[in-house]
Order: sequence, then structure tokens, then C-alpha cells
Amino acid sequence: MKNKNNSIPLKRYTIRVWVVPIFILSILLSIFIYNKTKKIIYQNIYNNISELSEQSVVQLNQSINNQIQFVETMADSINKGYFKTTESVFHNFSDNLGDYKFSRLAIIDENGNGITNDGHIITNYENVEEFFEHDGVYLSENRPSLISDEQVNIYSQKCYIDNQEKILCAIIETNNYKSILTRRLYNGKAGTYLINNNGTVLIDSFGDITQNNVNLYAYIRNSYNLNLSQLSKVNKMAIDVKNNQNGAFYITSNRHTYFFTYQKIGINNWYAITLASDETIAKELIEFLFVFLTSSIILNAIIIAACISIDISHQNKNRKLFRTAFIDPVTNLGNLQYFRENGKLYLENQKGTKYVVSIDINKFKALNNIYGYEFCNKLLKSLGNIIGNVIGENCLVCRLYSDVFAVIFKYNKDIDLLLNKIADEASIINIDDTIIKLNLSMGVYKIQKNDTNIDNILSKVYMSRSKIKGQVEKLYYIYDETLENELLEEQEIESNMKSALENNEFKIYYQPKFYSENKQLAGAEALVRWYKDDNMIPPNKFIPLFEKNKFIIKLDKYIFEQVCKDMASWKEKYGYAPKVSINVSKEHFVNPNFIDEYVKITKKYNIDTSNIDLEITESATVDKQINILEIMNKIKELGFTISIDDFGTGYSSLSMLQSMPIDIIKIDKIFVDKIDFNSDKNIINHIMFISKQLELQTIVEGVETEEQFEYIKNIGGNIIQGYYFSKPISKDDFENYL
Repeated sequence: MKNKNNSIPLKRYTIRVWVVPIFILSILLSIFIYNKTKKIIYQNIYNNISELSEQSVVQLNQSINNQIQFVETMADSINKGYFKTTESVFHNFSDNLGDYKFSRLAIIDENGNGITNDGHIITNYENVEEFFEHDGVYLSENRPSLISDEQVNIYSQKCYIDNQEKILCAIIETNNYKSILTRRLYNGKAGTYLINNNGTVLIDSFGDITQNNVNLYAYIRNSYNLNLSQLSKVNKMAIDVKNNQNGAFYITSNRHTYFFTYQKIGINNWYAITLASDETIAKELIEFLFVFLTSSIILNAIIIAACISIDISHQNKNRKLFRTAFIDPVTNLGNLQYFRENGKLYLENQKGTKYVVSIDINKFKALNNIYGYEFCNKLLKSLGNIIGNVIGENCLVCRLYSDVFAVIFKYNKDIDLLLNKIADEASIINIDDTIIKLNLSMGVYKIQKNDTNIDNILSKVYMSRSKIKGQVEKLYYIYDETLENELLEEQEIESNMKSALENNEFKIYYQPKFYSENKQLAGAEALVRWYKDDNMIPPNKFIPLFEKNKFIIKLDKYIFEQVCKDMASWKEKYGYAPKVSINVSKEHFVNPNFIDEYVKITKKYNIDTSNIDLEITESATVDKQINILEIMNKIKELGFTISIDDFGTGYSSLSMLQSMPIDIIKIDKIFVDKIDFNSDKNIINHIMFISKQLELQTIVEGVETEEQFEYIKNIGGNIIQGYYFSKPISKDDFENYL
């Protein structure tokens, strides 16, 4: 679009004819836009103040309801006879007062005589009948404390103590409510009054009203120079409050605009009146608009209006798409994509020491199973709020997936204190009056100067979290050089794993298995070793990583084919091949048809499937994402033997043994190590007994001594595997047994 400097020059008379009207029109339009924009600003201010007022009301309501519930709990316990004396009431509830901000308890009889939990004697308390008039929990308005100079509010409920109807009182200092309502916003030009339905000020967050029993409506009339129209707005507010109505208005006085919102608290017909002045909220902006708009030309004004219109139109069209792409519907926090994009901006724009923390809930699946998804969604939302509240402003909190949260923030103090506070605040959460005790795992990474890639940062944070995942005694792990080396090692392994498979760097080792009765060879377990440049990489370094990145599927298939090839060569050399057990990772079970590929391999080498034992770990049998029974039945139909590996290490269930087509139980080494040779009450004895009752064969792993061997043999163990006979050996060495 052309600007004035690029316009075609007009004739002089044309300029003279149009210059005045254009100038006047520009001024009028500028004034119009100024007033219009000012009105929009006021509306936005009103919306913001309304939102702040709603937040204050919600917070105050929640605080009062929690305190009412606590008083109801005390009174209910007393009326049920759990506590029959004043001393027992004080003894059992005094320690909980601080959790609900109460300063003390008191018990008063109908004559106004009583005592507090901290020993103060009450005599002839005025208006004690006020408390006896109400059923349930009654919350009083402000009144002076009998013990201190503070104003207090009293929660009361009738109950029977010492065989007499008395009043149980829980006293809270009014300033506790003031701290909730106090919002020193906009340099103190915004705040909240708490009033009763007669307009009497109970709490003034501004701190201007120092006297008691001040009527807010009268205070407003006396403090502001109001015309009749503005007075009618104040009078309407008084009527609405009487009629339990919410509302909002603004008045202009002394060249300033004051915004009022009034909202019912829901307790004792109390109202929160929020007031904000435009004196500092928008003063500079309005002055800027006046200078800018009055000096603008019509074309610029049209462009601005068009841009605003287009922007609003785009916002309306894209709001749903934005929420779908970037907002987590459960917590209303950002999702993983939102964290990636805004986390990068945060790194670029924020100076100082920054951290990224990844947080998840230990045993969250169990909570889902027990309480259901709707309940756990509320739990996730509450946890997200806790994280944001503890860390404070200027942080980015997102729910990445499932129960995993991430937060990026600036922090210059002791990070351990902050992490412990997060864990402490989230340790006990009340969801729908159900107390949930959470145990978190947190991975922590301190942002370095050259860190710009959010995915790399998240990878380090995840690694830190996985380091202590599930540990009760350790709640967080801060990324350090040890983890850095582990990450580099993982990257090195992943960069070489494909070429290692192509270059046959993975070697099959066999650990012989023997019958306990005659020490004859019963078969072997196939194990994998990785030799890189004549150096062996331990399986515990690469197997967990391959399971995580799914490369284990290719490796398992490679091992299976190598074993079948070896078995074919043994049949040719020795006329037979021993039975070999091969581990099958649960990652295969996502595709139930994987076993068909294994069958093709056995046919390729003419191997009888009954001569192969497929070992399945217990963890696969309890994974709800896997239809393990269907898969096992198919494996069994195709003739393979099935054994359960690592039996008894954390996932075992007797129903599993009964319902699944299992042939063999492999008893883990930990039960062998824990044998008490002077007792018959070892766990392994019971496992053996159950196996015999279910007619299942047993293989005992980790047998290393003659004493262990004899014990296993005597209790009926079928097959022995362990260093007592042999460690895992190469194919050539294993052939010596054949």
C-alpha cells in the first residue's frame, strides 16, 4: 500500500480544497478512536479486575469451607462420643489448628463461661446466645478478641461435652482473610473490601478504614464527588447486595475512573467489593494514545482498524485449533509442543540462572485403577497448580503427557529447598474430600550457557528423573557429570547398534542347564554379548536402551535366528540338539503376529518348535496394553515351550500361574541367595510346592555352591542353572558338553 510520500502529486488547488476537511476529519477520527480505545481499555481493565475478584472469592470461599469442614469434623467426633471431655477435645485437635490458620479453640457454656485450649478463662461472654441460635457451623462477623488486640472471627457449633450442650469455638484472626483478599495491584490502586449484606466493612485490603463498623456505601459517598447518576450506581449496589445479586460498575470522580465489582462470597451473605482506579492502570497508555492518535492520518487509522479486525477474526478462527495443538485439556496447561516452543523463547529472553524440572507421580497407573480417570484428572490439575504456586511467577509449567509435568524457571537460591517444598506441598492432596498421598520423582537440569535445544534439555531431565524413578527415599536427581557420561555412552551405543548387527558384533553365549537328579545336560539358555573392537559391552549397558528405543525387536530376531542356525549345525554334527531357551522382550507383544516370523525361521533351519523355550518376563504378563493370554495361547499352539523368567521378583500372582499356558517357572537368583539352610520356611520352598501342585517344571537360576545345589535338589528343583556348573560360554565351548 502506498504512503503519502509515494502518492502521485495532486494539483495545488486540489490540495487547498481538501486539506482542511482532511485535517478536521483526521482530528475528529483521532478523537473518536482515542475515546473508543479508552473504552476498550476500560473494558479490559474491568474484565481483569472481575477475574481477580473471582479468584479472591474462590480462594476465600475455599479457605472458609476448609475451616468449616474442620469444625464439623471436630463437632461430629465429639457428638459421636469419641471425645467426652474438654481436655480430650483440646488434646486431640490443638495440633491441627495451625493447618487451618486457627489461633485457638474455646468451649463455652450457655452462660458464657468457658476456657481456651491455651488456658485462657472466659467468663460471661456477651451475646453467647448468638452461637446457640444456629444449627451447624456458624461463622461470626468481626469482633475484638478477648485475649489480644486483634479482630477475630469465630466458627462455632453446638455439641455435647461433659454431658452438657456447649459451643465449640474455633477462633481465627481476621487478618488471615485479609491476606487472601489483599491484592496490592497497580501500585496499590486496586484492592478488595469484604462487607456484610448491610454494607458494614469487615476487611479493607487497602488499610484505609481503621475504624470498626464503617458502612462502605457511606464511605464511598463521602470519599468521592459523585453526581446523581453515580450515586444511583452505589445505591443499586447496596440493593443488589441485599438481594444476593452480583454486579459491576464504574464511576468517574476528580478526572479519574474507579471500577467496582461486587461478588457474593457464599458465606453469611458476605460480599467482596473489588475497587481499582485508572490513575496508574492506564494513565501512560492513554496519554500515548492521545499523542499518537491525534497525530495520525486517516490512512494509518484505517490500517490499524483493519489490522485489529483481521487479528480478532483470526483469533476467533484459530482459538480452537490453538487449544487443540498447544493446550492440555485436563489441566489447561501447555502441552509438550507448547513447552518446546515457549521453552525456547524462555531460554532466549530470560537472563540469570535457569532450571528445567520434570515431575511425575510414582505408581500413577495404580491410582488410575483405584480411583478412575476422572478423579485422577482432578489430581493432575491440582498437582499442576501446586507446581506453579510453589515456583511462583515467571515460570512455564506444562503437562507433557500422562502424569509427566515439566517446568522451566529462574531461580538463584538453594534449588534443593525448592524441590523439597514442591514434594512437601504435593505429598498430601485433597480431591473431593479424599486425601491422596503422592510420591513424586523429579529430574532436574541446570541450564548451561550454550543450551538452546529444548529436546536435548528434556532428554537430560528425563534421564535424571529415571535415575530415581520409584525410589521413596530420594525424590529428585540433579543432572551431573555421571549422567552426562551415561548419556554420551547411550548416544555412542545407539550410533553403533545398527552397524554392530550388520557386522555380527553380537555373539551368542550359552549357559548350560542340568537336571538336579543326575547332573545330566538339560539344555541351555541363549544369551547375547556385544564385542566392539575386542572389548565386551555388558548387556546391562545396551539391553535396557534397546528396549527403550525398540531396537531390541531386531536384536531378538537376530539372536533367535543365530540360535536356530547353531541348533541345526549341532543336529548335523552330533545327531541331536539340546533344548534352548531364548528371551523374548515384551516389546514384541505389541504385534501379536511376531511369532509367525519366528516359526518361519524354525522352518528355514528345520528346527522343531518344541525344542525351543521362549522366556517371557513377569512384567509382560501384567502390562495392560498387552493381551498376553492371547499371545501365549498362540505361542503354545505353534508348539513352543513357555517359561516365566524372574519369577517372584515383583509381579507374580497365583492367578497368573493358573490362567496362563505356562510350562516352566524360572526362579530368580535372589531366592537362592536368601536360603536359610537351617530352616524349611524359605520362600523358595513354597514356590516349589506351588509348582508341583500346578504340575509346572522349575529352573532355579544363580546356583553357585554345592550347599545350594543339594538344598535345591532335596526340595524338588528340576533343573539347575548357575556358576556351580558353568558360566555363560561360547558356542565352541558349549559343544564340549554335546
